[in-house]
Amino acid sequence: MKKSKILITSVFVIFFIVSVSLGANNSVNIKKYNMTEKNNIVPGDTIHGFRLKEKRFVKETNSDVLLFEHEKSGARLIKFLADDNNKTFSIAFKTIPESDAGTPHIMEHCVLNGSKNFPVKSPFDVLIKGSLNTFLNAFTGKDMTMYPVASMNEKDYFNLMHVYLDAVFNPLIYDDERIFYQEGWHHELTDENSPVTYKGVVYNEMKGAFSSPYRVLRYEVFKNLFPDNGYGYESGGHPDSIPALTLETFLNFHKRYYHPENSYIVLYGDADLNKELAFIDSEYLSKFTRADKKPVIEDQKPFDRMKEISVYYPVLENASTVGQTFITLDFVTGYSTDVVLAGGLEIISEVLFNQESAPVRLALQNAGIGQDVSASLSGSYKQMVFQIMVPNANPEDTKKFYDIVTETLKDEIKKGFDVESVEGVLNRIEFSLREGDDAQKGLTYSSRVIPGWINAENPFLGLEWENPLNRLKEEVKKGYLEEITEKYILNNNHAVLLTVIPKPGLEKENNERIETELKSYKAGLNKEEIENLIKETKELIDYQKKEDTPEALSTIPMLELKDINREAEWYELKQTKYSDVPVLYYNEFTNDVVYVNMLFDMKKLPQDLIPYASLLSSLLTLLSTENYTYGDLNKMLNIHTGGFYTDLSSYLENMDDSKMISKFVVSSKAMNNKLDKLYELTLEILNKTIYEDTVRLKTILKRHQSQVENSVKSDGYSYARRRLMSYFSNQGLLDEMTSGLDYYWFLTDLTENFDKQSTETIGRLKQVSELLFTKENLIITTTCDEKDMDKIRKETDIFIKKLPESKPEYKEWKLSPVKKNEGLQTPSKVQYVVQGYDFKKLGYEWSGKMRVLNQIISTDWLQTQIRVIGGAYGGFCSFSPNGFVTFSSYRDPNLSETIERFLATPEYLKSFNADEKDMTRFIIGTIARIDRPLTAPEKGNQAAAYWFIKRSREDVQRDRDEILSVTQEDIKKYVQFVSDILAQKNYFVYGNAEKIEAQKELFEKLIRIEREK
Repeated sequence: MKKSKILITSVFVIFFIVSVSLGANNSVNIKKYNMTEKNNIVPGDTIHGFRLKEKRFVKETNSDVLLFEHEKSGARLIKFLADDNNKTFSIAFKTIPESDAGTPHIMEHCVLNGSKNFPVKSPFDVLIKGSLNTFLNAFTGKDMTMYPVASMNEKDYFNLMHVYLDAVFNPLIYDDERIFYQEGWHHELTDENSPVTYKGVVYNEMKGAFSSPYRVLRYEVFKNLFPDNGYGYESGGHPDSIPALTLETFLNFHKRYYHPENSYIVLYGDADLNKELAFIDSEYLSKFTRADKKPVIEDQKPFDRMKEISVYYPVLENASTVGQTFITLDFVTGYSTDVVLAGGLEIISEVLFNQESAPVRLALQNAGIGQDVSASLSGSYKQMVFQIMVPNANPEDTKKFYDIVTETLKDEIKKGFDVESVEGVLNRIEFSLREGDDAQKGLTYSSRVIPGWINAENPFLGLEWENPLNRLKEEVKKGYLEEITEKYILNNNHAVLLTVIPKPGLEKENNERIETELKSYKAGLNKEEIENLIKETKELIDYQKKEDTPEALSTIPMLELKDINREAEWYELKQTKYSDVPVLYYNEFTNDVVYVNMLFDMKKLPQDLIPYASLLSSLLTLLSTENYTYGDLNKMLNIHTGGFYTDLSSYLENMDDSKMISKFVVSSKAMNNKLDKLYELTLEILNKTIYEDTVRLKTILKRHQSQVENSVKSDGYSYARRRLMSYFSNQGLLDEMTSGLDYYWFLTDLTENFDKQSTETIGRLKQVSELLFTKENLIITTTCDEKDMDKIRKETDIFIKKLPESKPEYKEWKLSPVKKNEGLQTPSKVQYVVQGYDFKKLGYEWSGKMRVLNQIISTDWLQTQIRVIGGAYGGFCSFSPNGFVTFSSYRDPNLSETIERFLATPEYLKSFNADEKDMTRFIIGTIARIDRPLTAPEKGNQAAAYWFIKRSREDVQRDRDEILSVTQEDIKKYVQFVSDILAQKNYFVYGNAEKIEAQKELFEKLIRIEREK
């Protein structure tokens, strides 16, 4: 099946996933770094105002971990003494929403828009332009807000720390209310004859978020489960409630929550601890005193009886509502500090619901309720929530759904849970924990310590997983899973049974309601108030257009070009052959994990079988084989491997779209002592899958179709960009046929007509399998430790010799990209606008300087025009060595205005003016996008990709040299280049049906996702 890891969302995994055990690490050589030996600091000692409360060696992170408290301010701080140069700083605050107005989320945006020591409009954007950060972002959760940064350059790391600390403790929000109006919300009126509208970055972001029925569902679940505490509110902000937020309430929120006593600071990596603590104390914390700022989230009292709720979400007018309802059953299930309980609930979600042979899944499937079922645990909050959800159902299914779930669980408790299924899930969880497949360990640990820290003053809860896992293994043997299923699901009244029903035309109703509301607001204004609103609108737009002064920009610390490593990173790949099959090998320490990719050439397939290859990649492992039922196969994969995934991938040789290399990829991983079993299962899946079980095939096909349909409705940008690329490139057209809208429509037709064409479908799937999975059609790539190579050679030889043989007769595909300029009409509240072309078709050649051009247009032009002025959540472009260029907007309230802003880019470049310091900033920001920490398998995959596209070490170095040498004059020379690309006027818009209809003259064709009645 396509890549989808075991659903690990509980405390067990939010805290523990990607742990490092016994020195495991795939990206850096972490070793025990004992600061206590260097500084002789022991608990009770004070260093730079910080008193050491506890120190311990945490085996799971393979590092000393020091827990401090700042005596004067009350701030908490934890330091991971890891010998990792990817240093991480994070500061988080417990932030409890008090309404649906999105105050925590708007605050997260606003504090990053200027501060006392860095009085530019957006220090965050300046850092994006010109920092060597490996991570720079901020997150708003339901009970906390986190501000993490990371860099492999020490000078840059302290710069980032400085800017972020100043942002949270000294923001300009108290001096400049325009920050709140820009990022949060405001009334906009451009002239007295125009309508008043709502504008704001967060407002439009959340309009986009609530265009998804999944977001509507999640909002209603928490609102109904937690009516008496902050978890019941939408911390991100509900679009209907954001305009109720006042500036006064907003500022009071900062005063209440953004105090050091309510802060949680994480430091990770090889930066000098003395220097870190001295800086944080002297520059910030020493200026505060304790203020009793310790907000508490009160427990939600349990219910006497389960709630039953029905709500609606919008679909287009005339759209069919059959099979479009979501049903979910949610329970509040204990405290997140109970790590063993969280792990037990995680196992239950897999064994009873998510696995292919899970009893609840089969029972609902046999009853014809929905096309899929999933269970998950939200385990990072004080009180955890366990969810059982079925999409693509009907409203009348709700009672039957509830009855089947409860009755099936009763039966399973009586029988006892399947031992092999439990063993398999435990193995997969432990594999993930021990693997340590994560290049951003500082960020991972920052996220894992916060829940236990803010809820129980114990950050170690999220780090030390080995003992809880061992306890869980023992408890499982004593009937623990059956016990907690009965207690927390069957006999738990703190629950909500929610039905989310599609309602045609609801979005139009909502828009009309808002329009009426705004008309009424305007009608209530007198002439002077209207003039003031027009004036305020103009002043805000002028403020947004105004550039920061050189004096203000000079306050943002930045690196120099000499701080950058001039040598490009290169991952050396070794080539060999096993039994005449090419093998590409990347050597790195992987803690006994072996990563194997098998790439089968798609050119063995006739062109009409291309979409069937994509379908096959979604079916493998979900169907029975000659020796295993699909349920037993699932158990064996969990017990013996760390993952088995299939997908399609394509490469462009020499970055030439006419030389496309298309592969069916089988990716897997296992411990080195289980490699024989991995290969045995791989052979079983590839060559012994049974396609003739029409009942099973139809069930999986319907589920897959519903999953893709829900993906299309919730991930507008990806489908928009893929569709655009199909207008002008072979690679884009292939992606569209195998994972885009064309593939969705192919699936829908196949599903609706399966009974008529099942024989043909089965025949085509078998034909794809027989053509692809042969010895002559295979290339293998592997990432592992060199000590494992002899074993790998032995087992790989055995595997290859068992593959069928065939003559490599390759087909010539006649792909014909065609410009269509379509508008996809959806119930979305916002748009995703994309425009682009292939510059190589215009006679241009790639240069590394284009990467800097990309950085300048994205961060300096589109960020201002599309996000700051236009109010979209994002605006950016992409220039690729393969020739493909895209301009994009994300969660955008506009349509034609955005296309006009894209088209104005050449004019911006004509007047582009950047001094040496500005150019240095852009160059550094460009390098930061390239110099990212990678895990061992990521390095191996990168090396293999370069091999397929024939990109040499010299090519990569030339790119870097061109980046480092670019000048302002070089950028201005690209005016005609960008003008020629945009002049092709290739664009696609995914967006609101009414807005697209109102501007239909822009399009050659209007299309829809949803089926009409």
